[in-house]
Amino acid sequence: MKRFLQAIGLLMLAERIWKYSMVTRFFRRSAPSSTASPTLVSIIQPVLSGDPTMASCLERSLQLKSSYLLEYIWLTDRDDAAGQDICQNLMARYPNRPVQMISLPPPVEGQNPKTVKLIAGAKVARGEILCVLDDDTMLPDHGLELCLPYLAKPGVGLAFGLPYYVNYSNMWSSMVSAFVNSNSLLTYIPYTILTQPFTVNGMFYAIRRQVLTEVGGFEAIEHMFADDFAIAQLMRSHGYRLAQSPLCHGISTQVKGPRHYLSLIQRWFVLPRESLLRHVSRRERLITYALGLLPALYPLLLIITLLLRPSKAKLGYTLLYFGGNFAIFAYFNKRYLQKATPWRKAWWVPVMQIIFPLQLLVALFSPQRINWRGNIVQVERGGNFHYVSRRGKEQAASY
Repeated sequence: MKRFLQAIGLLMLAERIWKYSMVTRFFRRSAPSSTASPTLVSIIQPVLSGDPTMASCLERSLQLKSSYLLEYIWLTDRDDAAGQDICQNLMARYPNRPVQMISLPPPVEGQNPKTVKLIAGAKVARGEILCVLDDDTMLPDHGLELCLPYLAKPGVGLAFGLPYYVNYSNMWSSMVSAFVNSNSLLTYIPYTILTQPFTVNGMFYAIRRQVLTEVGGFEAIEHMFADDFAIAQLMRSHGYRLAQSPLCHGISTQVKGPRHYLSLIQRWFVLPRESLLRHVSRRERLITYALGLLPALYPLLLIITLLLRPSKAKLGYTLLYFGGNFAIFAYFNKRYLQKATPWRKAWWVPVMQIIFPLQLLVALFSPQRINWRGNIVQVERGGNFHYVSRRGKEQAASY
């Protein structure tokens, strides 16, 4: 057993070093050049009120600097008066920005509320390139110039970015942000060295209108709840590749309390369990488990073994492992993530490494029912879903 644990320990250190080297190599790659003249880009943003930072995120989109010509399409719910007010106020403050606001009725049973908005947005968009951008996501100035040239690469149907979180306004938001910022690059980039990307980060992605039309439009995925994985599978089923670009973009989600926090974490893991892992190949599933699940559980195992049978050697290794992880995080935070995590909040990083495995285990065995901004949804095996209850005033207030 002792030799087995030592072997696992060496393997986990090697895994950290390898992932670190893959991330740095990824960002050193030459970006594809684009000789195309600036074209119209349609930024489609489904809007749903509930997060107090949503207005600032939408405003940041209007302030985006780019060599491309931009138009904005905001899709709201007819019964979301707060969301409509936010949009109208911003449109009045930025009259020179081309913005359309469209209000839609509630989706019918079996329709993804976000995808329904994307369908409506794509119908009125005039751009050659469509960018799907969540209402809590902020692109950096000239970020489109980092991403959109990937669409010109042979066989690429969709290009997407790398998320990090910026909200440290309270304990629960800090926990989420520290977790994402210490894991996102190590999760999303290294596996693409071993295989082509098989899913996307749905907070932001770009697609050519011609390609979207060819694959059947957003209508082809309106009955799948995990829209990010669904659009990825749609692209791949038509022979298109997914391109991971070096664009890093911020996300602001204010987590209101323990209930909201647990709901968010559960959604993050129930959806991949019921959609992605049930559709990818055996090789892709193995890569996911080897590079994602096992390393995620290891910090908890390390702490448990240290507490059960403490020794100086185990303590030294534990400090080395967590110290190495923190050093990687600190470098990535400064070099790639715009110092999104302030130093006074950085202590959450090792704490989340220990807490996260417990959350992961709970989520893996949790019911397939999730809360999405007040909509209670039962996710079915394979990725379809049905509404248990719809978002209402009481739900929205308690979420």
